[in-house]
Amino acid sequence: MTGPPKTLSDPGKGTAPLRLDRWWPLLVLLAIVPLLYPTVPPLTDLPAHMSRFMVQMDGGRTPELAQWYSFHWNLLPNLGTDLLIYALEPALGLVPGVKTIVILIVALQTAGYLLLARAAHGRVTATTLFALPLAYGAPLQYGFLNFSLTTALATLSLALWISQPMRARPALRYALFTFIACVLWVGHLAGWAVFCVMVGSCELVARYVQGRPFWKALSGGFLASSCLLIPQVLGMLWPNTPEHLPTHGFFRLGEKVYFLTNVLMDRWSPFDVVSAFVLAIMIAMTWRSKTGTVHKGLALGAIVLFGLFWLLPGWVYGSYFADMRLTPTMFALALIAARPELPRKQARWLVLAGLAFFGVRLAGTTVSMAMWDKQFKREIAVLDALPRGSQLVSFRALPCRPFIFQSRLRNMHTASFALLHRHAFANDQFSMSGGQLLTIHNPAAAPFDRDPSSIEIGESCQGSVPVLDSTARIPAAIPYLWIVWHAPELDVPGWKAVARSGTSVLYRRKR
Repeated sequence: MTGPPKTLSDPGKGTAPLRLDRWWPLLVLLAIVPLLYPTVPPLTDLPAHMSRFMVQMDGGRTPELAQWYSFHWNLLPNLGTDLLIYALEPALGLVPGVKTIVILIVALQTAGYLLLARAAHGRVTATTLFALPLAYGAPLQYGFLNFSLTTALATLSLALWISQPMRARPALRYALFTFIACVLWVGHLAGWAVFCVMVGSCELVARYVQGRPFWKALSGGFLASSCLLIPQVLGMLWPNTPEHLPTHGFFRLGEKVYFLTNVLMDRWSPFDVVSAFVLAIMIAMTWRSKTGTVHKGLALGAIVLFGLFWLLPGWVYGSYFADMRLTPTMFALALIAARPELPRKQARWLVLAGLAFFGVRLAGTTVSMAMWDKQFKREIAVLDALPRGSQLVSFRALPCRPFIFQSRLRNMHTASFALLHRHAFANDQFSMSGGQLLTIHNPAAAPFDRDPSSIEIGESCQGSVPVLDSTARIPAAIPYLWIVWHAPELDVPGWKAVARSGTSVLYRRKR
């Protein structure tokens, strides 16, 4: 492979008109702009992660926290940001530290896309610009921090794996990637698995195109990448026996189509669906073009992930949206795999189109996150009236048929702000043996003591109103109730409103 020329688009005939390859770090800096304004990045699960980090860093020193939560270390393949916060929180504080982690994830993912294109083609291709908004894809918007961090590192690692220096030194690559694979495995199991699929696809194709029989190419590729399996083998020897967690939701075709058309899921559905179709059209045009080329290893990786997306259930070992998490990576691989070979004028327009797409999506994400930040601050204002250390149950009262609606919300875990700001009990924490290190022990709040008990329906769908049925069953030991009404607000029998901010209402039990 020759050294990368200093152009962003493929030159084709003549010299490329936009010499931006040397400025690719600027694209990384631009990608983090939407995250600069919000105090807390408005990602769905982020408040729950942030409050877990607080319990983790507190170490049982605060009685108000220790009475309900405990944190016990163990080796799990889901510790990426849990470990990273240890380095950042003492220096920056909890909230700035978490914000720094999210910014780092987006920066690493954007850089990973650009560097993967350079490793595959010797230059950053114009189609890679269309992939850059995928750094804000659905998994990040849902706040899947450990998966998103690991996937970003996996993209960078793939660029290193297929680079010419690594290909020329297979022994060094094997030793180095034994360590890298262990880091990715500890970060998140699914992110590590995605990396294994991408590397395996590249290794199979690299041997097959050399004329080797398929089975020899397959076995050779497996041996070359077998170092990636070492952490899973070692993890099986670790003395940790988690409980059996559910796996279900196979072949829900409607949900899968929704995830494909909302791979860039944010606030405005038409905007997101049109953007997804732009990506699909770009992939179809560049893959079918007779004037360009396609990196077969990355293309096979995208195809394999696409097949796994249809085969995977929605819920794997207690982890929700297992299939959806693959969508940004498979779109990105398909775009980065393409290398258009165009005349200078057409290459210029393709680069400008890519920059425009990136800029428009960036502007939309910036506005959306600023709006969510404002809404977050308005909703949690009622917590000023909540006594510190209170027993509290929180609900998000949604309209009927909440799945599509819920995917557009970023405030499904604002209950955790009660834990963060007032050390009050939050019933939206995740607690899964083998999946989380946090343990919840508040029997007085059961069954409203953990996720997803904070999510309810706030209007009559089949006769009764579920949120009112649930409020009637809240144990007598719980004196406070917090409801954010996404459905029209209703009177809550037995409870008196003590603070209100927009659709957010804090109640106290009537005596």
